[in-house]
Amino acid sequence: MMKRNLLLILAPVLMTLVSCANLLVEAGLKEEPIPVTNSTYYNQQMSKLLSEVKKNRSRSFRKAAVLDFVNSDGQTSELGKYLGIKFRQIAVSENQFGVIPQGQVEAAMANLKIRFTGSLTEEETRMLGAEVGADAIITGVLADLQKGSDVDLTVKALQTSSAEMISAASVEIYRSKQVQTLLSQF
Repeated sequence: MMKRNLLLILAPVLMTLVSCANLLVEAGLKEEPIPVTNSTYYNQQMSKLLSEVKKNRSRSFRKAAVLDFVNSDGQTSELGKYLGIKFRQIAVSENQFGVIPQGQVEAAMANLKIRFTGSLTEEETRMLGAEVGADAIITGVLADLQKGSDVDLTVKALQTSSAEMISAASVEIYRSKQVQTLLSQF
C-alpha cells in the first residue's frame, strides 16, 4: 500500500521533470540526446520523410519506382542503398503507395540504358515510368554538408507522364560513426 502511495506521489513529479527537460531542449538551453542510429531510428526518419512527401504532394500517385538514393556526387553509397530499402519498406508498410520491386526497376534502367546520378531527364522519367508501370519516380540525394553536421536526405517525386516534380521533402540523418562509414562505402 505504501509503495502504491509513493508511486502516486512520484509519478507526477517524474512527468514534470521530463516535461522540463523537453522544454530546455526546445529552448536550446540543453542539447538533445544523441540518437541511436539503429533500425528503429531509420524507420522513424523514413516514416517522417514519407509523411512530408504525402503532405507536400500536388498530385497523388498510386505506384512508384523508388531509385537508390545517391550522394551529391552522383554515386550510390551503402547508406543510400540502405535508406532506399527502408524508404520502400515504410512506404509499403504504411500503405502510402505501391512500390515497384527494386529488381524490376534496375532491370528496366539497364534495358533503357539509364544511369541515375541524381537527376533524370524528362525523356528518362517518361520511359522508365512506362517500362515499369509507375505513376511516379522517387529520387533522393544525400548531402554531406560539412564534417560534424548531420547528413541531409532530400527526396523528390516526379510524375512519369509529365516529368513534373509533384512532391519534395527532406530529413536530417544524425551523423553517427555508422552513418559516416556507410556514407563513404560504395
